[in-house]
Amino acid sequence: MAEERARAIEGAFNFRDLGGLRTQDGRAIRRGALFRSDTLQALSPADVSYLVDELGLELIVDLRIGPEAVTEGRGPLAATPVSYLNAPLRDLPVSDLPPAEQSLQFSLEHLGSPASPLATVVRVVSALAGRPVLVHCAAGKDRTGLVTAMLLRLLGVDDEEIVADYLRTGENMARVIERFRGWPRYRDHMAAVPAEVYQAHEHTIRGFLDGLDRLHGGAQGWSRSRGIDDGVLDRLRAGLLA
Repeated sequence: MAEERARAIEGAFNFRDLGGLRTQDGRAIRRGALFRSDTLQALSPADVSYLVDELGLELIVDLRIGPEAVTEGRGPLAATPVSYLNAPLRDLPVSDLPPAEQSLQFSLEHLGSPASPLATVVRVVSALAGRPVLVHCAAGKDRTGLVTAMLLRLLGVDDEEIVADYLRTGENMARVIERFRGWPRYRDHMAAVPAEVYQAHEHTIRGFLDGLDRLHGGAQGWSRSRGIDDGVLDRLRAGLLA
């Protein structure tokens, strides 16, 4: 795992730079090029200055569904020249599945759905690969976790690095949950699902990686089935790997 990370910011509790994560062939993701986060709607002025002026953020990929993105808002970054793309991945639904299976089933359903914008996100991130891009949802756990794991697999990042990065979200969930208790949309969702759904479990990320291999022929097999050609993936790797 990388020794150095982007500094913490006040208004997002699950923000981090994916730079430094190692690939199976000994390369690493470039620092300052690919970030993941929870919601950006409560950033402070200092946060905005850091993201825009210091990191040079060029694109925000917001994975929240349309009504959620509209009602919760983009926050102060909406007033900056940073480009914005809403690629709505439906939120984790209320389900009768055991809590430990709900997040995993959510991810596997997105993998199998031709209507999911997951392939669009891969194409867009590939097009800007090497330029500072941030991907986020509400908690930065399920939707962002899905997109991040797919991008990392396409980059050839070692599975243990992918698992470790996903589990870092668990360290931040207590603060995210406490914040959500004061925001009606998320408070109501938390009341409707088991508390375990708002935790980051190793079973979820390992099950996703296994399902990607078993059901779709790995990340590259999935990409080809979605019409993403090898040139797109070559650009992703050329831009993001050092």
